[in-house]
Amino acid sequence: MSTKDHAENGNSIHQRPVFKRALFAQCWEDPRMDLAGLDPEPGHVVVSVTSGGCNTLSLATREPERIYAVDLNPVQSWLLALKIAGIRSLEHGEYLELLGVRPSRRRPELYARSRDALDPAAADYWDARSADLLAGVLNVGHYERYLAAFRGLLRLIHGRRRIERLVGISSLEEQRRFYDEEWNSRLWRAFFRVFFSRTVLGMGGLDPAFFTYVKEIGSFGDHFRERARHVLVDLPVTDNYFVAQICLGRYVNERYVPPYLLAENYPRLRRAVSRIQIVTDEMGSFLKSLPADSVDRFNFSNIFEWVPEAGFREMLQEAFRVSRPGGRLCYRNLLVRRQLPASLQPSLQVDRALSERLLSEDRSFVYSHFEVVRVRKPGPEGG
Repeated sequence: MSTKDHAENGNSIHQRPVFKRALFAQCWEDPRMDLAGLDPEPGHVVVSVTSGGCNTLSLATREPERIYAVDLNPVQSWLLALKIAGIRSLEHGEYLELLGVRPSRRRPELYARSRDALDPAAADYWDARSADLLAGVLNVGHYERYLAAFRGLLRLIHGRRRIERLVGISSLEEQRRFYDEEWNSRLWRAFFRVFFSRTVLGMGGLDPAFFTYVKEIGSFGDHFRERARHVLVDLPVTDNYFVAQICLGRYVNERYVPPYLLAENYPRLRRAVSRIQIVTDEMGSFLKSLPADSVDRFNFSNIFEWVPEAGFREMLQEAFRVSRPGGRLCYRNLLVRRQLPASLQPSLQVDRALSERLLSEDRSFVYSHFEVVRVRKPGPEGG
């Protein structure tokens, strides 16, 4: 996202109040999609949007040569810096305590042990936020607080027992029956329509500037409710930690967590985090700073729907320039459909079958489109 794009928009997103705090403490994007779509390997160089840091760290479990974690919000950079500092300084169980996966009364002590691994700016930020550290940093993002409000109202509608029954269902047949007979009430539909409306979501969860380019969506609430229905009816809820986090505010157990939190991945992650370079910059500007043929994989999250069409094309052109032959990129669409411009094909080619399969398996209920794009340029292809 270039400065020029912001100026043309007249509504510079990076100057909005939400970028003075952690917008996301977690990633609400299914990392299985990124891992399967990008398939990073040792020796690869990866560019990844930082956001809550979870998916960047999950990509790191594949031990690529280098990961550039890029975000225009410095707070997201400091959040990832804290997560990396904890990995360097703590044992796995202690790390889960620090983040808030496990209950703990010693988070200040665990932070103190991790602090020396932070750069001065990140240390200053977290030193001033003892309450966030006490709460467990996975819970303190702007969006996570919005979901906590959703969760409180959901308990009034369905009650704690019904919610716990939902996350404990073990078969799709039972899920569908439960959804149709007990969950999909008139009150649930009305509540979802209001809580995830453009107005309420803009006030509490995101920022109205994020909706600048939304044109095709009528009711945000109905749109998101249909996505939620797919997750609750068509996909198993047993291992869906997104549903558990939204409905219960916690992981059901430590087997069903993002890849970077799994005990078996922790040794690889410890080896890999030294290869993560945190960059606080606009993605478009950062890509322009890279030499040609220097990157293998790009995780763009959903940043393309925050920029005008011209900015989208410009970033794809830069990605093609800096990509090595055989490179791959992936991106999501939340509310704004960004399709690969015809002018960039066949140099950039959507893997339609893989994209559609991964979207159909998406355990996060919010995204409506997912694209895996393969880079076709001369030279020996590495994947």
